[in-house]
Amino acid sequence: MKIEICNYNGFCSGVRVAIDKANKILSQEKKLYSYGEIIHNKEVVAKLKNKGLVVVEDVPQASDAKLLIRAHGVGKSVVDKLKQSNFEVIDATCVKVKKIHKIVEEHKKNGYDIIIVGDKNHPEVLGILGWCNNEATIIDSPEELLNMDIIPERNYCLVSQTTFNTNTFDKILNTINEHKFLNVEVYNTICDATRKRQEACVELASRCNVMLIIGGKNSSNTKKLYELSKAICPNTFLIENYKEIPYNYIDKNTIVGVSAGASAPDWIIEEVTKMLENLNNNMNEQTEKNEQAEQT
Repeated sequence: MKIEICNYNGFCSGVRVAIDKANKILSQEKKLYSYGEIIHNKEVVAKLKNKGLVVVEDVPQASDAKLLIRAHGVGKSVVDKLKQSNFEVIDATCVKVKKIHKIVEEHKKNGYDIIIVGDKNHPEVLGILGWCNNEATIIDSPEELLNMDIIPERNYCLVSQTTFNTNTFDKILNTINEHKFLNVEVYNTICDATRKRQEACVELASRCNVMLIIGGKNSSNTKKLYELSKAICPNTFLIENYKEIPYNYIDKNTIVGVSAGASAPDWIIEEVTKMLENLNNNMNEQTEKNEQAEQT
């Protein structure tokens, strides 16, 4: 068996900053509110909850602890509500997400219709929506773009969720060019780390028999990696930890690729890798024993 690890793995910078801020506060204080789950990974969230993290979906009644805004960000109405409260707010919104907030806010004020490319129910997309008065069209395919009534006399501003599928986004851009939607102003706001992660995953999947995509099953960017890999390597599996390794698909001749989404911490990736290495060692030992038995 051969094990290959993707060049780009694990926490992106935005997630890492949010996690580091939470850990720093919880090392000094017994409680910290998080507006929404800080990361789409059950094990990481569970560890933080054990330290005192309390996940909330609205501004709490009692301001008895600091409140952290996760990397996905929140809408303007939430920010305004927090400003009126007595909370000490730690804003861990990813700087790249904040950039999108500014783009849609400014363009909405200037009369543009906003188009957001992304997953309709994802917290990052909902946060972006909240910076353009909750007035935007959300699409996730070229077909949905064509179903829109693009009015030539109006101006449109198109942005993307930072973790959106790069291949699908490129198809949407091609559709804009092919149909000569010259009044659509495009901002490619897919994170560079996402693009590199997806490209590296695809390249690795092209030379592997089995691909393991590590990350939370409710993580958008992890699902995108899974979809891209699955299209190339049919034996692609989305796993949250080493317990979900599909051993029955792996033998001594298998080339196993390991990729991980932004919701996968280093220690989970290391556990998966270690289990694969142990399996490989056991296979090699068994092969040697079989060879020795044949010689005698």
